[in-house]
Formats: sequence, structure tokens, C-alpha cells
Amino acid sequence: MVWLASIYYNHNKENYIPVYTSKKIYLLISDKLNDLQKNINHKFKIILSRTFESKDHPSPFLICHQSEDVSFARSDIPSLVLNYSDEAPIFNPNILALSHKVFFSCPEGNTLSFLTSPLLSLHQFKYDLTQITESDLNNKINRAKLFQIEKKNSQLQEKNHINSLVNYENSKKISINNELYNQNIKNITHLNKTISDFREEYTTLKQFLLTPTPRWKRILKSFKAPFIPHLPTPPENIELLQSQTSHKASGNPEYFSQKNTKNILFISGEPNTPGVEYRCVRNAAAAQNAGFNTQIKACADVGFDDIAWADVMFLWRVEYSGHVSTILDLARQQNTRTIFDTDDIVFVPHYARIDLIDGIRSIGATESRIERSFADMRRTLLQCDQGSTTTSELMLAMHELQPVVHLLPNTYSSDVLKKSRLGFRLKKQLDDTTDQPLVLIGYATGSRTHQKDFSIACSALVSVLKKCPHARVVLFREKDNKKPVLLIEEFPQLQDVISQIEWRDMVPLNELAHEFARFDISIAPVEVGNVFCEAKSEIKFLEASLAGSTSIVSPTGPFSRVIKHGETGFFAQTSEEWENALLFLIDHPKERKIMARNAYYSVLWPFSPEAQAQRMHLALSSFDGSIQAAQAGETLLARQNLSSRSLPDIPDSETIYYHDNLNTSDVTVVITSYNYEPYLLDALQSVFEQTLQNLDLIVVDDGSHDQSISLLKTWMGRNTHRFNRLILKRSIQNAGLGGARNIGVDAAETPYIMQLDADNKLRPSACEELLQSMTFGIAYAYPLIQRFNEDGLVQPEHDPDVQKPPEAQALLGDLPYHPLSLISGNRIDAMAMIAKWAWAAAGGYYVSREAMGWEDFDLWCSLAELGLPGKHVPSILADYRQHESSMTNASTERALHKARVVEFVQNRHPWINLTAKAAQPRH
Repeated sequence: MVWLASIYYNHNKENYIPVYTSKKIYLLISDKLNDLQKNINHKFKIILSRTFESKDHPSPFLICHQSEDVSFARSDIPSLVLNYSDEAPIFNPNILALSHKVFFSCPEGNTLSFLTSPLLSLHQFKYDLTQITESDLNNKINRAKLFQIEKKNSQLQEKNHINSLVNYENSKKISINNELYNQNIKNITHLNKTISDFREEYTTLKQFLLTPTPRWKRILKSFKAPFIPHLPTPPENIELLQSQTSHKASGNPEYFSQKNTKNILFISGEPNTPGVEYRCVRNAAAAQNAGFNTQIKACADVGFDDIAWADVMFLWRVEYSGHVSTILDLARQQNTRTIFDTDDIVFVPHYARIDLIDGIRSIGATESRIERSFADMRRTLLQCDQGSTTTSELMLAMHELQPVVHLLPNTYSSDVLKKSRLGFRLKKQLDDTTDQPLVLIGYATGSRTHQKDFSIACSALVSVLKKCPHARVVLFREKDNKKPVLLIEEFPQLQDVISQIEWRDMVPLNELAHEFARFDISIAPVEVGNVFCEAKSEIKFLEASLAGSTSIVSPTGPFSRVIKHGETGFFAQTSEEWENALLFLIDHPKERKIMARNAYYSVLWPFSPEAQAQRMHLALSSFDGSIQAAQAGETLLARQNLSSRSLPDIPDSETIYYHDNLNTSDVTVVITSYNYEPYLLDALQSVFEQTLQNLDLIVVDDGSHDQSISLLKTWMGRNTHRFNRLILKRSIQNAGLGGARNIGVDAAETPYIMQLDADNKLRPSACEELLQSMTFGIAYAYPLIQRFNEDGLVQPEHDPDVQKPPEAQALLGDLPYHPLSLISGNRIDAMAMIAKWAWAAAGGYYVSREAMGWEDFDLWCSLAELGLPGKHVPSILADYRQHESSMTNASTERALHKARVVEFVQNRHPWINLTAKAAQPRH
């Protein structure tokens, strides 16, 4: 109404615009219209009236009524009709259907009659107008439904909270009553035993008195006071209480039971050390993401209320003491399960020797003190129900003391990932503006317990620095007194290259990612074969890889399982191997960057918060009974037997245009294009008009022969201000759809990527709505997609067995997500928002020109095999253009090519059983 009034005002310049409404419409909109006109400064004002023309009322500009208000309509005045009957109006050339609920009619010659004009030039305008109003109506309906759902959810949450409080109070009362009952049972048992003893004595005495004694003894007794025994009167009806008979449900109740384990308490034995972040904070976040309630407490602060609240307690590096003994005793009384957690082999006392742990010497401790500490942790481990730790080596050692041990590796947090990648982008910009940047070799040790470890690589490092004047080694020192963390007096050879040492102040753990991002090469030498070193986690490789640094490490067990030598990092054991690895990475910057990229993708999924939440869920759900434990074990063993995915295949490309504001976004739109110059501007404009303001855009041209590159460079130069990052990449050789998409995802530095082919379009709210649906653990989200061609909207194919309403549309992605729907074929279009960790977990899109076309289907299948869910967003958020030159028609749905594609994908996923193997072009 306001929009129509603005058109009327611009034509007639009348400040007061009368609109007549039926009574129902007046009651519906009058208040909202007044509020709207107060908040929006229009030059005109709409006056509502419920009566037709009189001497006090001018002729109306518009009539607004419901379809059943027949008496209110007038053929000489434009009408806005709300159709509450859900029946489409009879076809009339003077009627424009703004949506399936709102219609507009206008007599010829009126100011607004152009809206119902049959001219072809207005066809697209009216179509767009219809789409806008239809979308607005749907949004209002959905918001109303959402409000009701949120209201109901809030009520249920409040009710659930009240029930939880009642259950908690009842549990306390039951516990107290049980204690009183048990004490009464003890008292009654003791009293019954006492009475029984007295009765036995009484019987014996009675028999004694009835037996005649010699006469001389009776004469002697007559001179003494008579003996009167004390016989207590037994209380009446003393009986032990019998337990009531319980009625068990038929069948196995574990199949129907709800999750019992809900509250998880993480107890820190070393609350002021960085390990709290790795083993308590991040694991608590994993448990919370898995659906549990969590708390973190220092061991000294744990009280009875904390133990009563918890269903499971993790005790990280907690040494046994009187206080810990009380905690564990109370836990057993409250039926709270306990897990001892550690990230070092600190529970074997005889390992506390300087020849095994050089850190004992370098920190000034004694073997006896460390041995006592290890012995106390061993006692805690033995008193706990289960164990958890970071590596297979530690699991093996713990299994000697605990049958059940969970593998929960050290992981990264989303904040660490964000800081690492921002540091990586900053270093890239600095290096790109420097003719010959320095090569920084970083040794990020956080304590003086690694003197012996550093000696393994020291001589090779000195030799390399002498050969490479542009190389620097980065070491750390204490911030306040500038004392080196590494005791360099133990390494006199460093004096020869002292000018090539860069000293950095130590930083808190939450800033360490920025330091790793400065390194070109990160080194992690440790003693191979040393039982203590062999059990250490791969955290140094993880943190370096996230920040884009290439690692050289010693080949311990944990490192050997996560690093592929020469692909994601280098192993070095001898001094010669260390020197060769360092020189290769210094002299080959391109290979160094590829190796760093591979390392990043190798850790992005396995050490992610999402993967840790899966592990935590399996570990904690096993406490809910033998059925749940068996199912958790089955899932865990099956995942361990899955063959590891290959790294994403990233074809070579060049950067044509690069802009980076160094801000952070959540979403990158990746447009892939090959000879799509006629459609590019539509796709680009649809991204420009996204309601999500903070946005990145990457366009990948896969070797086009038309003028696409020139067009893209011009457009990007004019629209740089709209985007945080704006990048144009071109493949060195035509890589095919999968290769082009992998180039785009690789260049993206956001958690989520929105895929868009250059011949399609996004609706304005696409990125915003899909981002809202990407809740924790969701691998991808896909919307409804409207199909169109040069003639307008594509109508759905006729099927006599399927009843469809007249307004039915030809849509893609119209089924809710279920992984089993992929067995028979692909029902999810490539225009989806994908989590980057999920893309890395699946190994990216496959790259094969011979089987090009089903890269998205293959990705959905890979994610289903990993148990990573998709999410359906039932809103039309994109438009799919059907044309003869589309890849679907020109390549995928050709008979010979389709057969190759089907064979290729079925070999990768033998469980699929396609129902449509023949070519089916889209027209």
C-alpha cells in the first residue's frame, strides 16, 4: 500500500492520499500503518477511511478489502485484495497476482494501470514484483510460525528447568531417606541381636536354677543376697523391613531409556598451566557441543555440591591426597563416574629419571619429588573408573592400570583457527610486498624442559644459517627479565650465528597462533625412542599447520601417524637429515607453501572441535548402559577402520586480482566460470546484493576463451568496497568443475563457502539464511532453488499420478535431508553452503575431466560416509538457469559421458544404487 501510494504521490504530488478499507482490513492494518508512517519520513501521508466518497471525504486513490467483501469493490478505483479463501481469482487481464494471497486490479487510464498492462516489456518487472511480494508473505508466515515455535520452546525449557529442579530436590530427599533407612536397619539388626543374646543367657540360667545343687552349697547360698538377673523387655513387633516388589517393563528398557549422563565436571590438577586450555577448556567445549552440561573447577575448589551435580568427572593431572580421596569417595556414593585424564606419561613412577626426562634437570627439580608426584597421579588413576588421554602410546601405558581408556587428542578451538588464518593472511601480504623476504625458522618451546630435544637439531640449524644469510631462527625469552627460555649457554655453537637469532617475548597461549603464523618453517625435535617423548602429542605440528607453517619433526609415533613425509611435512632424525630438510624448504618456497597447505588440510577435520565433539559423545554415552556402550564401541571401531581420505586436489592457478581488508567474514561466495561471459554479471550482481554485509567473494575462471577475465577485472575494480576479500583466480590449465571449485575453496579463509556457478543467481537473503542454519556440526546446508529459462519460470513436469496445486513450481532441492536418500541418486544441487572443515574431511571435490559433472553428489556421499549431516532450508534462495550450453546439458547428461560418471562415482561409493543411470537433459 505504501509503495503504491509513493507511485501515486510522484505522479500527482498530493500530500494526503485517501485509502478506503473494509472494516476487517482497517482493524488489521491501521495501527501498523500509523507506526510505519511515524518511523519513515515520507512527504505524503496515507489516510484510512471505512466509508466511501462523501462531501467530507475525497475520492479514494485505492480500495483495500478482502475477496469476500464484494459490496466494497468498485470497478473505477484500483483495488488491493486480500484473498482469504485461498482460491485464485478468475483470469482477468486487469488483475495482477502479487502472490497467492494478494491481488491488484486497476481500471484502464489510472495512474497505476501500467501494473496490469499486458506489454512484454513489463513482464520481467511484474515477475520480479510477484517474487518480492510472495517472498515477503512467506517470510511473514514463517516468522509467525517461528514465534510460536520459540514461544512453545521457551515454555518447554522453563518446564524442563522446573522439572530438573524438582528432580534434583527429590534426588536429595531420596538420598537422605536412604541413609536414614540404612541406619535404622543397622540399629534394628543390632537390637535384635542383643535381645537374642539375652534370651540365650536367660534360657541357660533357667536350666541352671532348675537343676538341684548339693545341700552344702544351698546352705552356703542361703547366707548371701539372692541373685535376680536383668531381663530386658523386648519391643513388640520388631521385624526387618521387607523391600517392595518392583514391576519391570517388558522387553529391554535400555532400548527406550533416555540419556542419563548429562552433567560433566572437569577438574584441573594444574589450574595455572597452559594444559588447562587443551585438556579442560577445549574438552569441556566438546562435551557441551555434544549436548552435555559442563563445569570446570580447580581441584582445590571442588565441593560436595559439585560432585552431587556431576554425572561424570574428568580429573586432569590430579595427584592423590586426602582431599582427592574424599572427592572419589563421595563420587562413588553419588554414583558419579570418574575418568582420569592426562597428556603425559606421568603415572609411572620409575620413569621419573633424568636420563628419561631431561626437564627434571633443566627446571631444577629432583627425581624423588617428580617420582612422588607420578606415584600420586598413579593412585588417582587406579581409583578412577576409566581413563582418557591424547595418544595411542599413552593409551597402551594406561591400559596396564585401566581396562577402559578413551582417546581424546589435543585439538584446536575456533578462536585459535581464526587467529591462525588471520596471521597467515597478514604474513602473505607482507611477503608479497617484499622483494626477498626472510625465511623464519621457529622453535616454539614454552618451557625449559626441552634442552636435550633442541640439541638434536642444533648443529644442523647452525650449518644452515651459515649457508643461508636470509634465514633466521626464532627463539623465545621471558617477557619481563628477557631471559631466554632455551638455555643457550648449553649450545656454544649458536654464538657463531648469534646475529641470525630473532628473540621474541613469550606470549599467552591465546596469542601463540600469531607467533606460529610468522614462521615459514616450524621445527619440533624430540628424542626418538625415549618413552616419555614418544608419548607426547602432535600439538606442535597441529598449531604450526593451522597457521600455514611447514614442519620438520622427529619421527615419533604420534608424529608418524599424522604426517606424510614429503607431502605434509618432513621427518628428520640425524643431523644430516635435519640439514637437508631445512635447505630444501628454504631453497624451494613454492614446494614449501604447497606442503604447508597440505598440512593445514590434513589437520583441519581430525583435530577440529566438531571431530572432538563426536569422540566425546561416544565416550560419555557409553556410561548410559551396555547397549549404549556397545553401540558407541561399534561406531568407534568402524570409524577407525575407515580408510583415510586423500588430501584435496588443488590444481595450479594464478591470481589475477587480489584485495584483502584483513577483516574476518563468515562466508565466502565462490563463483566458478568457464566461457560464461553472457551470464557473469547476473551472478556477480546477485552476490553484491546479499543482505549479509560482511562477505568475501572469489571468482575462479577455468581457462575461459571469451572475454570473461576482462569483464571480471573491470567489475572487481568498481566493486572492491563491497567485500572484505575480493579475489580473481585463473587455472593454469582447464581443470574441470571439481578442480575449479577446489581452487576457490582453497583460496577462501572463512568457515563457510557458498558455491555458485556463473550461470546461476542467488536471492538476496541466501547467504544470511543459510549461514543461520549452519549450526555446530552441520557440514552443509542447501536451499530450495527455482528453475528458470529464457521464457521465464520453468513449469513442473506433468505427472498424472501426482496431484499438484496450480501454483506449483519447478524446484530443486525440495527434499528434507536424509543420507539414505543418496542411495538412489542426487537430490541436492551444488548451490549449497559448505563448512570448510567438512570439505577437507571429504578430501574436497574430486578432479576428473573424464567424469566431470557429479562432483557435488560425490561430496555429499563422502560426507554421509563420515556421519556428517546436511541441513535443508525450505526457502527459495537461488535461481537455476536452464540453457542448452549449461554443463548439465552439454556434458553430464550426454549418454556416453553419463555412463563414465556413473561408473566412476559408484566405484568410489559402492553402496549407492542409482535409479536413473540414463542421460536426462534439463529443458
